[in-house]
Amino acid sequence: MTVQIKSSEAQQNFGRIMDKALIEGDVVIERYGEPRVVIIGYKRYEELLEAERSLSGLYVTYPDTSSEARQKGRILAEKVRQEYKATPDESLEEGMRS
Repeated sequence: MTVQIKSSEAQQNFGRIMDKALIEGDVVIERYGEPRVVIIGYKRYEELLEAERSLSGLYVTYPDTSSEARQKGRILAEKVRQEYKATPDESLEEGMRS
C-alpha cells in the first residue's frame, strides 16, 4: 500500500517514515501538493533493480509501414483467403491440425 506524506512531515519524522516504508509499503513524499520522491524498503529497491536489469535487453519496435511491408501483407492475406476457399468444409480445428 502506498502512503503519501508532506515533505515537512517527512523532515520532522524521518525515522518514523522509514519504518512506515518498511511496514506499510512505499511512502510518497509530496512537496507543494505534488509527488516528488518515494521512500521504499531496500528489498523492494533490489527487486526493482533486478526487474529493470531483466528488461534492459528488450526493445519496443514499431510496425513496418513501408509500401514493401504493406505489399507483403496483402500477398499473405490473399494466400490465406485462397487456402480458406480451397477447404470450405474444414473446421478451424481441423485446419490447425493439418
